[in-house]
Amino acid sequence: MEIIEIILTNNPCYRAGKKIAVKGLMLHSVGCPQPSAETFVKKWNTPEASRACVHAFIDGNTGKVYQTLPWEHRAWHCGGNANSTHIGVEMCEPACIHYTGGASFTCTDEQAALAVVQRTYNTAVELFAFLCKKFGLNPLEDGVIISHKEGHKRGLASGHGDPEHLWSGIKCGYTMDGFRKEIANTIANAAEIAARANVKAEATANNNTVIQAVSSSFQAGVVQTSDLFQAGSIVALTADAVYYTGKAMPDWVKNDRWIIRSISGDRAVLGKNIAATHEINSPVHIKYLKTADNKALNMPPAPSLNNKAPEISPPALSLNNKAPEMPPPAPLFNSKAPEGATAKNTGEMEVSEKGVALIAKYEGCRLEAYKCPAGVWTIGYGHTAGVKQGDKLPSQEAAKTLLKRDLKKYSGYVNDCIKKEILIFKPNQNQFDALTSFCYNCGNGTLQKLIKDRDAATIADKMLLYNKGGGKALAGLARRREEERALFLS
Repeated sequence: MEIIEIILTNNPCYRAGKKIAVKGLMLHSVGCPQPSAETFVKKWNTPEASRACVHAFIDGNTGKVYQTLPWEHRAWHCGGNANSTHIGVEMCEPACIHYTGGASFTCTDEQAALAVVQRTYNTAVELFAFLCKKFGLNPLEDGVIISHKEGHKRGLASGHGDPEHLWSGIKCGYTMDGFRKEIANTIANAAEIAARANVKAEATANNNTVIQAVSSSFQAGVVQTSDLFQAGSIVALTADAVYYTGKAMPDWVKNDRWIIRSISGDRAVLGKNIAATHEINSPVHIKYLKTADNKALNMPPAPSLNNKAPEISPPALSLNNKAPEMPPPAPLFNSKAPEGATAKNTGEMEVSEKGVALIAKYEGCRLEAYKCPAGVWTIGYGHTAGVKQGDKLPSQEAAKTLLKRDLKKYSGYVNDCIKKEILIFKPNQNQFDALTSFCYNCGNGTLQKLIKDRDAATIADKMLLYNKGGGKALAGLARRREEERALFLS
């Protein structure tokens, strides 16, 4: 990551000189087809830009960070109270999109757009990890890292939909939950690398020459031997990378980071990308691999002259002395889906099999990817993240496994409402299942509107009102609300 400091000294936000106690970070995208950060730097470095200033832009062409305000200066980036608590960062957007109204847009070059989105996303992960360490923030703590859209839902920002509208429109599969977890993962990896560096620094003087050579190769990021990687390692690709067969490799593949599925000799098979939105299962010669800016998850210990690797137990991420729990890998399309992971006992409620069955009944199941009425590629029981044309699931059982994983997000919303006392009573299992089904169908914002400060009887009655689509009452939605209500009251 490269940070270019170009402070907007003529902008009123800088001149006001107001400071904030940094409590969080807010991610934006610029909302127009402009990949150049310098364009915004020039436009906003004037006394007239009184209602527009962020702390940094991420350039869509290069991935470079343009810091435009000191991090602790108060900016005007979200139109709400988060201006006084959160650092604001804008990701530039592809030039090949065209806004047609509101957050809707068309795209003339999907691969080029995807490359820009991946580039800005990857840099945003690094930048936010850096800022979390700088200000002692836990990226997994509620409200610390939010999007402009999430800020609006919390009443902290104006009514924008970025950057989720961009990620959804490009169909790249990125989410804010995944973004936060990847930041935590990046911080944890940095701690592991630092630990290994400390071990190397303690080597004897006779070993210094060898160890310095190894250290140089890590710093360069270029790997010449498969010994530095293993299955599960995260890697980047060199600019001249091609597939093992010599076939050309598209830029969107070279611009992403990938998880090694297997490795043998000079042949590494790349599986999923780091965001789990694409899987290529393609072999690459190891000469084209490099450490993902020294972020390999399974980086081996440095070698010693005694041909015995030192035993190292990498430290866990120190964020309030608690290491983040990373999610299980998503199930693979066109293959047997792995068994769902058992949740740890966190005291939170989970949707039961009865609830899953109700949701599955009304969602319906399709094993081949299709476009829903909103034009979004969908598969299984309403799953959309990372789905593309041609994707298939091997069985209804695999679709059910995928549904259960999706429901962790929506049952999490219900648990959040319980913890924040938006729901003023402790629900029983049937009530929890009914609310999870409602949330999966109507969304978190509508769930909160339904339950806020209401008793169970009122919630049950009001639930029946949410039976419309396109302004018209729909028989299918009416039946679903009736069954959710009956479950809620049982």
